[in-house]
Amino acid sequence: MNVQLNDSGVPIVKEKTLAQKIKGILLWTILIILTIAAALLVYLCVAGAGEMAALTTFKHVSDHPYYTMTYQNFEYSDMVNKELSNNDEVIKYYKQKFFKSLSDAIPGEDKNEYVTKGSVAFYSRTFIYSYMKGRVYNSYDAPILMVTAKPQNGYKSWNIIDMSDVGVQAETNVDQWYNNAFQTIAATYCTSEGINQEGLSVSLISCPVASCDDTNLINITPFVAVRLMLDRATTVDNAIDVLKNYDIDFSSGTYHFFVSEKEEKSAIIEYVNGSMEVEYMESGALHQVCSNKMESPKVPSSTRDYNNAYDEVTLYDFFEKALSDQLSGGKPGMSQDYAQSIMKSQSTNMRDSGENHFGTVLYGTQYTVFYDTAKMKMQIVVENDAKTQSYSYDLTK
Repeated sequence: MNVQLNDSGVPIVKEKTLAQKIKGILLWTILIILTIAAALLVYLCVAGAGEMAALTTFKHVSDHPYYTMTYQNFEYSDMVNKELSNNDEVIKYYKQKFFKSLSDAIPGEDKNEYVTKGSVAFYSRTFIYSYMKGRVYNSYDAPILMVTAKPQNGYKSWNIIDMSDVGVQAETNVDQWYNNAFQTIAATYCTSEGINQEGLSVSLISCPVASCDDTNLINITPFVAVRLMLDRATTVDNAIDVLKNYDIDFSSGTYHFFVSEKEEKSAIIEYVNGSMEVEYMESGALHQVCSNKMESPKVPSSTRDYNNAYDEVTLYDFFEKALSDQLSGGKPGMSQDYAQSIMKSQSTNMRDSGENHFGTVLYGTQYTVFYDTAKMKMQIVVENDAKTQSYSYDLTK
């Protein structure tokens, strides 16, 4: 290497040009940006690897719109221990988990006012002496998300989520999931319907009143309660035991739970006057129906007339009679075709929703779902369209 010297033998140092100085600054800036980006990527991979992997499985299935996603190896005890009171706070939690500086909750819908959605579910014996479950879900015109979930140390389950429960409305372009990533992940903890690999099914159905005393247990939302039952329970009694470990926060909406298992047992779990009340399928009975109407005899008298006024809206009487007639006179059970036909007959086209009943609005049918607990199969029909929007799932795989 040749070094130029001055007359005194001292090396000559050339001054950098302005262009060279700018180039150097730009190189250092790019290096700093790449370092920050690499650190952020490492942080995301560590803090939310499961969530990021789940988002890569997000798929647009039909134009209802209906979506699917697979979420595996997740763990949410920290979120449960935060005692979040509503779905917006669940979304906020996952925003903070990824980016500490993004702490504003994404606004969802105000569910403090009771609104009947005219939903109904039933559990019934079949011709082969096994049991089936069906659900008609009437709600807002919003995207539906089916999540196949497998938590750490828990049971695999199939979950149906009404995306309006996490603030995603019909006009939202959910295909651009990166704009709705936090709602999409939070939706897994805001499920209103599901069944696990052991045949335990849980349906969350709105009802006029619900209250749970503060017993110093961890507070959870009704939606997180569904998540915990599907992840940890195999029978109706297991599911009840799971709930006994928590206080349910109904501040963002009043609900009761309809739980059933593979073998001849179902129950409606309600929270009346601050405590849990369980209405099991009667001994010797071949079916049980659950709707927006509450079943506990301890429902306050001030609510009883209001509760009974929704018989027509919730379709309780129709399904109770249809199932009773089908199972009467020593008949062994009913078929899947019959179950699906009565669900279809009582479904409301989404475009015809908005009819007013008793001062509330009857919403259209987002979906009907049928569970065959003997064969462990599940079929969902979206928006009453059995020809083009019917999807089947094998719960053994």
